[in-house]
Amino acid sequence: MRTSRWIGIAAVLFAARALAAEPIRIRVYHTNDVHGWIMPRPDKFQTSRAIGGAAALAALIGKETGPKLVLDAGDWWQGTPEGSLTKGEAVADAFNAIGYDAIVIGNHEYDAGADSLRSLIGKMKMPVLSANTFGEDGKLVPWVRPWIVKEVAGVKIGIFGLTTSNMRGLAFKKNIAGLDFRSEADAAREAVRALKKAGATVIIAVTHIGLEGENSRLPGDQTLAREAPGIDLIVGGHSHTFLSRPIRSGETLIVQAGAYLVKAGRATLEIDPKTKKAIASSDELIDLWPDRVGEDSAVKAIVAGHAQAVGKIFETVIATASVPLSREADRESALGDWMADCYRESLGVDAALQNGGGIRADIPAGPVTLRSIFNVMPFDNALVKLNMKGADLRAVFDHGVGVGRIAQFSGANIEYYRPKPAGERIAAASVRGDPLDDAKIYSIATLDFLTSGGDGYGVFDRFVSSEATGALARDVLDECARRQGVISAPATGRLKLREN
Repeated sequence: MRTSRWIGIAAVLFAARALAAEPIRIRVYHTNDVHGWIMPRPDKFQTSRAIGGAAALAALIGKETGPKLVLDAGDWWQGTPEGSLTKGEAVADAFNAIGYDAIVIGNHEYDAGADSLRSLIGKMKMPVLSANTFGEDGKLVPWVRPWIVKEVAGVKIGIFGLTTSNMRGLAFKKNIAGLDFRSEADAAREAVRALKKAGATVIIAVTHIGLEGENSRLPGDQTLAREAPGIDLIVGGHSHTFLSRPIRSGETLIVQAGAYLVKAGRATLEIDPKTKKAIASSDELIDLWPDRVGEDSAVKAIVAGHAQAVGKIFETVIATASVPLSREADRESALGDWMADCYRESLGVDAALQNGGGIRADIPAGPVTLRSIFNVMPFDNALVKLNMKGADLRAVFDHGVGVGRIAQFSGANIEYYRPKPAGERIAAASVRGDPLDDAKIYSIATLDFLTSGGDGYGVFDRFVSSEATGALARDVLDECARRQGVISAPATGRLKLREN
């Protein structure tokens, strides 16, 4: 009897020790590149079923009963009428209602200028982060925070943010005047040191720098993980990657949830209850089907209010697409051809160029609305007419076929080598059916974002003369669609890849 009593006590003590050893589990819900898509919409594969939106995200998060964090990795608002026409206020209202713990500044947050961004940050209830954004005085700008320490379930979690250092190639110069976006790795190492000194035992980087891959030749989250040790989790954005399987680099887990709020990421951090350090991590992407996860009524009302304020004018049908017009990352696309054709015809020029990264949505077959056009071209980019020597136009072509998302052309036929160095990519080129003459003057239409050096198009500085038309690109596309009535896919064959 006495023996069994001791056995019972031992069993209780063993169970207590086992229970104490259970790791602390913290969920990290994460989004990125929302681009104004706070409302649900028809799924591109199941058009009779709605997907996405802030209300569905809020409902998913609301079901979480354990400790959690909610983070966003930038590019909050540019891309829909609801986001763009309010300069982000609609998204700020939704984010506030969802209860984000921290968000990072993306490149498109500067699309309305730094003053507008500062005003928007003032309406955000959560910390807005960027540890590598400096002012002319060489100090971190005062209107964002480099990092925070947040205690969750007794664990001090350090969270810091990074904005891409490639802002000079992604924003109008006037919109980022006086700002310096410094090395991500340098800022990360400094943030990790500061957070550890502040007592953080788990460190999360929320980054808008993107994953490295075919469409990005710049250092990204993988390089960051290697060059800034001590980060447990990188919540990434910018490259719009639906990372169904997270990337592990040493002890760092890298996650990203795609774009446009059709999925949410849910990372799980397992924390040693004694050391309060991360001992395991994982991640999953969850489809935001409102009919499956539900919709939060309060957030749904906020979204509906902004949609109503925008008005039904954007649902006006202006044309019909006889076939789907889609984007392509690394080759000629029907949609890019059509857009460039519209620009060339509107300005009556020899050739036209649309940057591939500026085409933000496809046009499905069927009715084309004002919203369709806005979604394709949500930026307030205006058309510019340039006169250029053939030799300089050749350099434009050379750069256009070498960038991550290949340029789209009208009036030109180009044979090119994709991987060759700058200046050696064009094998043959013609304009209006005749071989490109280096000595001849040609007229070209393109976007003011590119003529100001965006996407690395410094070559546009070589113009003979230029004319700012003042015509917004999306207005030209709207007029083009109305004029055509039925939009068909243009003839292909403008871009031909040579293998060697």
